[in-house]
Amino acid sequence: MPNSTSSRSRSITLSKLRLRCARLQDLLAATAQLLEEAGLDSPRRTAELLLGHVLGLSRLELFVRGDTPVPPAAYRRLSRLLRRRLQREPLQYLLGTIDFYDLSLRIRRGVFIPRPETELLVEEALTLLRTVPWPRPVRILDIGTGSGCIALALAYHFPEACVYGIDISRAALRLARENARRLGLLHVRFRQLDILHTIPPGAPFHLVVANPPYIPAARLSELQPEIRFYEPRQALTDEADGLTFYRRFAELFPRLLTPGGAFVLELGDGSAEAVVELFRPTTAQLRLRRDYAGTERVLIGTVGTLSTPDPTAVR
Repeated sequence: MPNSTSSRSRSITLSKLRLRCARLQDLLAATAQLLEEAGLDSPRRTAELLLGHVLGLSRLELFVRGDTPVPPAAYRRLSRLLRRRLQREPLQYLLGTIDFYDLSLRIRRGVFIPRPETELLVEEALTLLRTVPWPRPVRILDIGTGSGCIALALAYHFPEACVYGIDISRAALRLARENARRLGLLHVRFRQLDILHTIPPGAPFHLVVANPPYIPAARLSELQPEIRFYEPRQALTDEADGLTFYRRFAELFPRLLTPGGAFVLELGDGSAEAVVELFRPTTAQLRLRRDYAGTERVLIGTVGTLSTPDPTAVR
């Protein structure tokens, strides 16, 4: 984990916050300065989120109450969180919550942090659910569910579906079930399963979604410290070329999906062409969706016979 003389010296500086900052606006400015000096992204926004988390205030309330004296306990709590952030622990783990597709989810160390680009996967899946005339109830399988973000977003926005989430990680499944309880989505079912060696029960499904570990092992050293040192390795990489799970999916989906069923997969940077080639022999139609940076990020595929061909398909 990151450890340096500079981070130790900053921890000493933290102890002086109470002497320097009598008001909220002073503490906010000093916190942002520490984060900026450490070279962290978005220092002001991070300072607002951390101090707001400590005090139970929104960013607007922090601004409105800028002249308010700082409660003594706030210094201690903020100092603990700042030390962790200066050691490059992800902000999401410090706050313990993350917003994902209209849902507020709990998140903690040991579980992969949902990314904004994964919302594109949910968007494509919901479009299929609302337009394809699958018989009801629609059966959905989420492979590598993690925090449950995809499964729960689909269940929330398409409540008539039967949604199942699988993951190899017990810690992830505990959190997914906790998120389901908090959101009142108790009909979503989660199960521990290794997709590389076991066929999920309950097939056939109408829709399969997945954001698998797709970072090649050789590229792990290029990742930011927040990812490399803190997020679970098994959620990041297949310990190979980044295509292991897609090869398994290409083999498995014809058995997992009903005729006319579909899948929506998130893709790693630069992997779209290779993944498409894996699915060509068994998939009737394939379509790619770019993210907001222009990267081909989501693959949508249909097995079996299509009633209406998609003119934007890659095959």
